[in-house]
Amino acid sequence: MGFTARRAVILAAVMCVLTLTLAGPVRTFFAQHAEMKQQSQLEDTLHRQISDLQQQKANLDDPAHIRAQARQRLGFVMPGEIPYQVQLPGAPEMPGEPGTDSPALASDDPWYTALWHTIADAPHPAPVPPGPPGPPGPPGLPAPPVPVVPRG
Repeated sequence: MGFTARRAVILAAVMCVLTLTLAGPVRTFFAQHAEMKQQSQLEDTLHRQISDLQQQKANLDDPAHIRAQARQRLGFVMPGEIPYQVQLPGAPEMPGEPGTDSPALASDDPWYTALWHTIADAPHPAPVPPGPPGPPGPPGLPAPPVPVVPRG
């Protein structure tokens, strides 16, 4: 009976040593496998972006596409065409678009109140510190007076 118990203990010790020896590499294998899958997905995403950018580049080489973009984004028209803009009733208008009233004009305040708000709400530049005195003015003009501080 002692012989089999000794064998069982030796077998258990060998199994523990093998398990501890293989645990690190197996964990590294699975971590690298997950990272490889993530990098593969990133590569697929980048390939899709490259193909999209190549398509955009091809579109920018096409004069018809450039004309269409100029018409759509900038409102360009071809010579001889009559430009018009359709405004649907009830459509919300964006502030700052032509034909819209500014919020100051829409209120019932007098005009000078709106003017005061445009002045008061405008950002003011930082004050410029006075620099060293410049050279005297052109000949023929008197130099500006220099204040004299009495010492006492």
